[in-house]
Amino acid sequence: MSMKLLILGLLMENDRHPYDIRQTMIARNWNHAFKIRDGSLYYAVDQLREKGWIEAAEVIPVPGEHRPDKTIYRITAAGREAFSKLFYDQLEQQAHPQHPMMVAMPFLRHGDQARIAEIARRQLEACDARIAQLEETVALRGERMPGSARQMIEGMLMYGRAEREWLQETLAEAKAGRYAERKGEDGKWHR
Repeated sequence: MSMKLLILGLLMENDRHPYDIRQTMIARNWNHAFKIRDGSLYYAVDQLREKGWIEAAEVIPVPGEHRPDKTIYRITAAGREAFSKLFYDQLEQQAHPQHPMMVAMPFLRHGDQARIAEIARRQLEACDARIAQLEETVALRGERMPGSARQMIEGMLMYGRAEREWLQETLAEAKAGRYAERKGEDGKWHR
């Protein structure tokens, strides 16, 4: 995910403060597809400003002692060019499964099967919650969303449903103890 692309894309729509950028991402349910961390958002804003891709459109004084002014940013001509490059580069990237559990999957034979099943169950609950929220978003906003945003959410739903199926299988296998392998007398791993 390119935080810079997300920020520049949102600034193509309106001038915004970083907090507004974050809230817009959450309101659009992008936090279900992308890891949105405040630190990386503000760091990316600083980098974009230093590169001249965004600039202060307005600085609003915030009352109170030791409170920083609120800076509203806008995209520059150079930022529009950078957006275009980042945009097409992102579209060209190849996909590959990235579920965090996949790194540990080859080693499930070394873990406690009940604990693995519990973790898979919690992952499945979180997946179901993401799917439910995305389905609710489509039901509430469906026709009012731009076509590209709706397509993104439909893609997220398809990935989520595939993830759910995979997690259900993982849970069933762990509950049955099928990942538990033991070294036999021949020194090889056996189920």
